[in-house]
Amino acid sequence: MSTNMRASWGSKLGLVLASAGSAIGLGNLWRFPFIAAENGGGSFLFIYLICTFSVGITLVFAEAALGIKAKSDPAGAFQWISPRLKFIGAIGVLTSAIIVPYYSVVGGWIIAYIVKSFSATAIENFETHFSEFISSSVSPVLFFYVYLISTAAIVYIGIEKGIEKFCKLMMPLLFLLLLVLMIRVLTLDNAWEGVKFFFTPDFSKITGKTMLSAMGQVFFSISVGMGIYITYGSYVKDEHINVSKTMFPVVSLDVLVSLLTGLTIFPAVFAFGLPMNAGPALTFITLPKIFASIPFGQLFGLLFFVILLGAAITSSISLMEVVTTFLCDQIKMTRKKAVVAYTGLCLITGTLVSLSFGKLSGFKIGGKILFDQFDFLASNILMPVGGLLTAIAVGWILGPEKLTVCKNKYLQKGFEFCVKWLAPIAVFSILLNLVGLI
Repeated sequence: MSTNMRASWGSKLGLVLASAGSAIGLGNLWRFPFIAAENGGGSFLFIYLICTFSVGITLVFAEAALGIKAKSDPAGAFQWISPRLKFIGAIGVLTSAIIVPYYSVVGGWIIAYIVKSFSATAIENFETHFSEFISSSVSPVLFFYVYLISTAAIVYIGIEKGIEKFCKLMMPLLFLLLLVLMIRVLTLDNAWEGVKFFFTPDFSKITGKTMLSAMGQVFFSISVGMGIYITYGSYVKDEHINVSKTMFPVVSLDVLVSLLTGLTIFPAVFAFGLPMNAGPALTFITLPKIFASIPFGQLFGLLFFVILLGAAITSSISLMEVVTTFLCDQIKMTRKKAVVAYTGLCLITGTLVSLSFGKLSGFKIGGKILFDQFDFLASNILMPVGGLLTAIAVGWILGPEKLTVCKNKYLQKGFEFCVKWLAPIAVFSILLNLVGLI
């Protein structure tokens, strides 16, 4: 496997920020708040943190170390372990390939809401407005095109000049804007009730569902099981890099954004006495209601959706990069041809996904519209399966001792135990829950 012509990161900071950008996305700013609300707030947060810094971080270390060693796309990395395991990497690539189109549809909604933030026209019914917008056959599709082509343009430029440069600019800006928004929300009356809800665990409310929901959110949030860290790891020049020291900040930054998001959304919801069970609509219906009710709300609404867009795009480029690298390494396409070919496929599938809220809403598979089917297949099946197979491949076939993630022998032993025992058991439990066996 030749690596002479392989692209590489310009700096370790570039790798950290790009990896953090892949982890920080809609999973933190859109999915985390409503999953936490559905599972008891502080109780969920307690379990989520334990799962993140045990199973989640173990799989991040394993994927990154595998990419650094194999210097290849996910399929090539597992082939490096054993030719029979190439299919595991292919699952990760397929997962990313499926996520990009429907993720980009939501990205298009975000751009639309940014544009709407400049409008002086007041929205009277936020539920009706959102429903009418996503079911349209033109507007959401056009915004989806803008989002997808913008993502593709960054990937097209390359690793150092495209992805690394964009993430170095966007990630610090994202944190700064989120801090400004959080401080504003915490000044609202009754906001501290939301803080209490978010940080006070009620251990009597922790159930098996809480634990499984937390584990599922960890997968979605830190982007394991998609081949992202394998792909990004393959662009690292120094094989002797301290994986744990480099990737620990990535997981920590991801958790920090989830905490800041919780400290922004829950105080706002409590301050206005809005229901906690808004579900996925929290971002596009509940929050715009809140912003419309506070001084300078239009500005803060714009601020929130700019943050959301930045987080979404850094994740999208990492997902698209996984597929691009696969096409370059396995199909031997040039980078530019790979990006163009995959973007063309996404334009077609994403259009169908967007129309599944409107003209194609009658077309269902297993009772689910295309958008929900894409989400279910990627998030509930392929990601856990990919994570489980990764843990088995590294823990039981390769041998975790062959991937040095930490120079401290006790932490290295901890990693080896987690990847061999803890991660497979935890992920297998998620899969059993999905099929209704637990």
